[in-house]
Amino acid sequence: MNIGLIGIGSIAESSHIPNLKAAEGVKLAAVADVDLVRARDICQTYGIPRFFKTAEEMFGKTQLDAVMICTPNATHIPIAMKAAEKGIHVFMEKPIGTDVKEVENYLRFAKEKNVMTMVGMPHRFRRDAQILKKHASKGTFGNVYYVKARLFRRRGTPKGWFTNKALSGGGALMDIGVHVLDLAWWLIGRPEARSITGKTITGLGNYETDYVSSWESSNKQLNSGRIFDVDDFGAAWIRFENGAALSLETSWALNGEQDEGIGIDIFGDKGGASLMPLSIFTEEDGLLCKTQPVFEKNDPFKDEIEHFIKCIRTGAAPLVEGEDGVEVLKLLAGIYESSRLGKEIQCNEGRKDTC
Repeated sequence: MNIGLIGIGSIAESSHIPNLKAAEGVKLAAVADVDLVRARDICQTYGIPRFFKTAEEMFGKTQLDAVMICTPNATHIPIAMKAAEKGIHVFMEKPIGTDVKEVENYLRFAKEKNVMTMVGMPHRFRRDAQILKKHASKGTFGNVYYVKARLFRRRGTPKGWFTNKALSGGGALMDIGVHVLDLAWWLIGRPEARSITGKTITGLGNYETDYVSSWESSNKQLNSGRIFDVDDFGAAWIRFENGAALSLETSWALNGEQDEGIGIDIFGDKGGASLMPLSIFTEEDGLLCKTQPVFEKNDPFKDEIEHFIKCIRTGAAPLVEGEDGVEVLKLLAGIYESSRLGKEIQCNEGRKDTC
């Protein structure tokens, strides 16, 4: 199986390249990046046969079965469209895109071309999340009525294109909030939203705190002007049609305690759970019980990529289909719209570009 990789940022080098190189029966046939010097160096370092500056060049000169898109958010769908035209299966990093209508048009086209689309949501592949999902699916929690989901960084705003809305589509909410929201929504069965109240703000902005480091895009050409026109904090309250409600909080930077990872708490009428550390709360024989499953941690990025490859080979639907990606994007768009309007928005009033 020949796979191409477009966009060779830090995540591509640390995760996608080694996992693709290690996958059985897979050849990382080519890479593409606007920084041609970096593309050449990556090929020399990792023994990749070909490198290109654009996706068009790659698709025109290389026979590919699939492509992994790791470029800035706003470019995902235009590249995916070109791949679909060639019948090439698509994996794209989160979020699926930045414009709902653009994404929906692509998904229709990909379906016509029998092209599979998978969105990179590695937290669904975490072993603790998988265990929690099994409990939710078999009804351990009963009727779930409330979910809390949170990820706070104290000083963790990335540098580069992430803070440029034209490339990213949004800030903390689009970058890390998408992971938190997707995981919580998936764990409770992907219910349909009824209404959203959201608040996004640029609270600390381009801070200059001493002696702290932050993640930086490997491509120094993108957002070289150091544009910062996105949110670094977001919060939302989402009501679903099944009666459940979800509280979401996320930040790149704030004056408070930093979380060690995504925190999710699920509350139902028969039981509940916390993700970190994984704990299941129930009542058995009239007694309150707390169970903490014992398990070995896995590498979710590795399992995610292997799953994508398996789906191509077998024709099975991926765990994170394109339709999931666009539904999460609608929720994100709804949060931004609610914040812009300063009021709750309803999701059943003919809205097509939000929830």
